[in-house]
Amino acid sequence: MPKWLTAFAAATAVALAPVQAQAAEALALKVLGFSPDGRYFGFIQYGGQGDGGEYLAETYIIDTGRDRFVPGTPLRIDTIAEESIAEEAEDPAKLLALAVKRSQSLVKKFDVARPGALLARVKEARTGEPHSGSGGPTSGVKSLSIKHARLGDLSLSLDIKEFAWPKTSEVGSHKDAGTCAKEVDWQKGAGFRLTLERAGRKIVLNDDKTIPSSRHCVTGYGIAEVHAFDRPDGKVTLAVMVGMEVRGFEGEDRMFLAVTRVLDR
Repeated sequence: MPKWLTAFAAATAVALAPVQAQAAEALALKVLGFSPDGRYFGFIQYGGQGDGGEYLAETYIIDTGRDRFVPGTPLRIDTIAEESIAEEAEDPAKLLALAVKRSQSLVKKFDVARPGALLARVKEARTGEPHSGSGGPTSGVKSLSIKHARLGDLSLSLDIKEFAWPKTSEVGSHKDAGTCAKEVDWQKGAGFRLTLERAGRKIVLNDDKTIPSSRHCVTGYGIAEVHAFDRPDGKVTLAVMVGMEVRGFEGEDRMFLAVTRVLDR
């Protein structure tokens, strides 16, 4: 191939290649706690979204025995739908306070106010602060060793699974939102397998077979925090907070999901 053609091809490839974004939005995490019987677990994620100074807060209550959201959750607040709260929502503390206030009846209904035990918090994930711009927090780590008074030594490992984008997977919630296959056509979607090892026994906590549309255009995951609650029945409820890397306006945004499991002693 002539040198000029080789140079032209290389330049074209660079021009057409996906741009590595230098900015990202990272939501912060606030764990509300567990119900007295360990049956329910709650948390709030909050912070900036998109490129136009929008903000959101989502409250989740999870049935830990089924690892499913309870009806009525997630309870979402966002400044796109409520422009009147935009100025207040710019302050992370005020946005969190507003989310707590709005979710009071839900939190009271399921009584998710017991703190449990924080077994791990990944420093690089910086879960307690929202972030906007370059140099943001990570989603977490792929493996973690922890210790619990009742359960003993535990090891968690997270493996990424690549999937073709589901037809229902959307970039946004509005009716004209495009599919992730069109938005991220150079990259496959990501699911994950989360495994707990205890006393030589492996327990699969999560093993995706596809990508739920509620995760949007997710490309990666990491273990960010681990919480545990000693139940009155002698069992232990485990809640693993997983950070998600989600395709955003400029780079990968960071959001959260929880994986829960009730374990025997």
